[in-house]
Amino acid sequence: MTEAKKTEEIDIDEESVVVDKDVEDRRRYISERGPFAINANPQLRPTPEPGRVDGQRATKDFDVAALAEKHGEEPVREKIGEMIESIAPGVSENVLFWQGGDNGMSLVHVWFGPNMPLFRHSHPKNGDCLYYVAAGEAIMGRRTLGPGSTFFIPNGMPYKYTAGPDGVEVLEFRAGGGDETEPGMRIDELSLDSVQGIIDKAKENQHLWKRPPGFSDTGHIKPHEA
Repeated sequence: MTEAKKTEEIDIDEESVVVDKDVEDRRRYISERGPFAINANPQLRPTPEPGRVDGQRATKDFDVAALAEKHGEEPVREKIGEMIESIAPGVSENVLFWQGGDNGMSLVHVWFGPNMPLFRHSHPKNGDCLYYVAAGEAIMGRRTLGPGSTFFIPNGMPYKYTAGPDGVEVLEFRAGGGDETEPGMRIDELSLDSVQGIIDKAKENQHLWKRPPGFSDTGHIKPHEA
């Protein structure tokens, strides 16, 4: 047997040992949330072109009861659909990790384009959420939250914010604790006038919504200024 052949066999054997050890560890270290897992090198999802999102279809499962009580179901559904169509080109949502189950952990990355107004809403189905500002800025009330900032939203609490002048990237950490009988998205805007204000601001800023090339590039690479 040649030296090259011996080396090849040794390499294969060592690789087999590593693979076997990895399988053994996967079986040994399993929590109530699941086994060891890796999601390596994800890519940012593209944003939809203006006019490509069907707002009525996208919002059919939204809970709009509070507004519908004031203005009627049909006009509210129509206006909320228009709002989603107006902001969709400024959003890239990327699911980085998802376990499912009652206590399953999840990690979602979201990019919002410059000055994009996020509507007032809540997620009663999904549980508590810790938000981490990874890049850019989020303007929440009178506070400007830059990179490294966090905010914790208890399950079902309404919230909203606006992306900063360069946009914002946030990470959403959840670990279960929601209520499967509740809606995943509840609209908590107080009037159709406020919804129209979001639509107007979105349309004013759509020309700036150019997604950066990679994660955490917001504020460092500024495609909207090119």
